[in-house]
Amino acid sequence: MPLAFSSPLSSRAIPLSKCEDIIFTASATAQNRVANYPPVDFTDPAQVGKFLRQPIIPHKVSGTQKIYGQYCWPMFNPRPGALQILIPGNSYDHTYFNGFDARPIQSNSYSWTSYALSKGYPTLSLDRLGSGKSDHPDPIDVLQAPYQWELIHDIVRQIRAGKVKEIARPQQVVYVGHSFGAILGTQLSAQHPEDFDAMIHTGFAIPKEDQFALPGQLANIYLQASTYDPQRFPPDVFVPGCLVATSKDGRASTFFSDKADFDPSVYETDFKLKETLSLGEALTQRPLEPSFKYDKPVFVLTGQQDAVFCGNGSRELEIPDCGSGPQSQLAAVKALYPAVPAERFDTFTQPKAGHCHQLHYSGSEGFGKVHAWLADQGF
Repeated sequence: MPLAFSSPLSSRAIPLSKCEDIIFTASATAQNRVANYPPVDFTDPAQVGKFLRQPIIPHKVSGTQKIYGQYCWPMFNPRPGALQILIPGNSYDHTYFNGFDARPIQSNSYSWTSYALSKGYPTLSLDRLGSGKSDHPDPIDVLQAPYQWELIHDIVRQIRAGKVKEIARPQQVVYVGHSFGAILGTQLSAQHPEDFDAMIHTGFAIPKEDQFALPGQLANIYLQASTYDPQRFPPDVFVPGCLVATSKDGRASTFFSDKADFDPSVYETDFKLKETLSLGEALTQRPLEPSFKYDKPVFVLTGQQDAVFCGNGSRELEIPDCGSGPQSQLAAVKALYPAVPAERFDTFTQPKAGHCHQLHYSGSEGFGKVHAWLADQGF
């Protein structure tokens, strides 16, 4: 059923795409980190800071996980050779890319998936490990960034080898990551530069030296998920270390821009459907290793007022500004891709938008810029 902010469709409207649910069995070995000093009070900057700043001590993990994916393909004017793989950020599942619809709806102007399908691209939206319909392992020692990017690598390996019967073997694979999903993408291209033919990082930029998102994000008032809502987050699945934002105003100040820039009903849905953040994910978002061997196209997109990467985590502390052009914080991402030629790297700072750029009125402007760039790059 379309959400309230989706324009109504005619009962005679012809579907532009079809979708299928896929459960991947993915295996990986990764160098996670030892995670000491888990905070008890998530509003205490000292406790949280001690946890995040602890020394990096490698911790090897191995395992096999079930990962949910929603595969959609266009029924008209398809580009079957180029598959977009969509990876959401913290506190979101795959429906983020659908504008929160269960299935892509062509009238939803906040849906990346619907826009991509309208341009002929098949999409595969994944629930990252620990979110949505995917497995939920230990949120501190296992559910960390290195293990997650290695699991995505295994899924891509299966798809490229033609071992996923639901997906036609693609000629090109495009990575699209939002926020933490973008962080995973930078490290995937560093560790496995052969996996993807193009990287698109959204809700992402390089913070300045004096920018630290923790102070503002503490205003989200994170609690143990099973304490906050035990029916939605049952304690036997969402064990201690699975956190959820409980402040509606705090979350809006972190993820959105000025209230005039987005539909309040969209944010109501965002807050209602929010997923969890694990302590292991929070610990392993930095440092980022440059991708010395990746030399293929890269695009960076985020909102002008992204408080997560271009501020101190909240509009209440300061109004963030990512800048635009070659001196912007988006352009600074190029330092992670020294082998990418200048003509294969581009950015777009979406006006009147925050961290979750696609959930703002200007979202379709960002969609258009990215997909025009993809076409120019031969995808």
